[in-house]
Amino acid sequence: MKDKLDIANYYKNFYKAFSKCGTSYKTKRENAADDPDIIPADAHDIFNYVARYDMANFQIQAIMKLDGKLDFNKLKRAVRLLADAEPVFGCRFVKRSTPYWKRCDDIDNIEFCSFVETGDPDEAVRRFLESPLDMDNDPVHKVILIRSGATDTLGVKISHVCCDAAGAREYIHLLSDIYCRIDNRDGDFVPNPSKRDKNDHYRLLSALMENPAPSWDPLAQTAMPTWKFPWKNGRIGSTGFAVCRLPEGHLDIMKSYGKARGATINDLILTAVFRAMFEISNPPYGIPMDIPLTIDLRKFLPDKKAEAIRNLSDGVVIRLDRKPKETFEETLSRVVALTTVVKKGRPSIRSLKWAEFIESMNFHQICAFFKAESQLINMISQSPVNIFDKCCPILSNFGFISKSLIKFGENVVTYAYIIPPVVRAPGILLVASTYNGVITLGVGYYKPSVNKSHMEGLLGKIRDELVEGCRAQE
Repeated sequence: MKDKLDIANYYKNFYKAFSKCGTSYKTKRENAADDPDIIPADAHDIFNYVARYDMANFQIQAIMKLDGKLDFNKLKRAVRLLADAEPVFGCRFVKRSTPYWKRCDDIDNIEFCSFVETGDPDEAVRRFLESPLDMDNDPVHKVILIRSGATDTLGVKISHVCCDAAGAREYIHLLSDIYCRIDNRDGDFVPNPSKRDKNDHYRLLSALMENPAPSWDPLAQTAMPTWKFPWKNGRIGSTGFAVCRLPEGHLDIMKSYGKARGATINDLILTAVFRAMFEISNPPYGIPMDIPLTIDLRKFLPDKKAEAIRNLSDGVVIRLDRKPKETFEETLSRVVALTTVVKKGRPSIRSLKWAEFIESMNFHQICAFFKAESQLINMISQSPVNIFDKCCPILSNFGFISKSLIKFGENVVTYAYIIPPVVRAPGILLVASTYNGVITLGVGYYKPSVNKSHMEGLLGKIRDELVEGCRAQE
């Protein structure tokens, strides 16, 4: 319909306009580089911050079920010490023309940790996941201990402004390590603080420049919302979450199936997402459809590890067309051909230079631009004609939360999963996380924009594709 806004062209024009925002508004640097209580904010932090303007809820969350009870006082102490080990978790984001992280003056009075005792732990988990994080007044991380009978459930909520999913994994391992030290009566334990500066950026830049492998350029790829999806509208509001577990033991089946076909677990999950979306959206045959895939840039560093917990991720768009009567294995072979190109390559230097460009811009100008974008989308979402009938699914395979069982003293985490940030329609951010032999799929959504049953249905179709597809030719 001519009355409908062409969403694809709209987003193309939006990002073209943003890329033309000059640096003419840049002012003298406002943060003191030599101040030990100040940490520079990078481009990833900045982009995740402006998501607050009605684009996403900027929270990465984890739920961990334990086989016993933790000591709440020890947990509180561990969470507080973590803010010393990784100083960004003891900071607030300071909005200046050049933004930065600043150590909280009242850090010892901040309630990072809370305790709930309940007969309905699932309801307590739901309330925790759906509770908003106040970006201006709350700490950038919160931990809750939910007690029900003889066992505890641990919930972690982290602002995406200070770290990505890989950083959240490091957070979980660090919290476990500090708790175990305290539990072992290491009362004098004082963590060595990490140093979060530009060095990781320079190390990555150097590694990519020295690598002769072909490059792929995320900036040259713009994923379009072309998949049909049953949105009610494009509004935001309270958040909801859907979680779906694959059967216990199925991870081993997937490993065996993938190994015989030269495919990784990530290839299998991506194949299942494509096939599920083909079924839901029913796009024309032969038309390439986009699914962005997040990539941890740490793997391109010489030691595969950043010097501090931070945001260090990028993405690449995988394009695949629908084929009539294609089997799971046939779709998988085409996905593997595409992801192999990505695995053999590396990000282009251009994407890192783009980050430097963002950091050189005046932060207030960036905020003004995204506020205007938010107002426009809010105005469009009020239209009586539902123009949000398309979506852009994004896959983030978190991988293993831990390859061994996580311990908090004598207690073991028996089940764990990750919940991704909620992205506004037309975006859908899907996450897969693996722990203790079980893969869990998760997705968040804004309740006014879509029925929960549609999100649960999407996860269910992905699960069914993985279960039925990988068992088809055992």
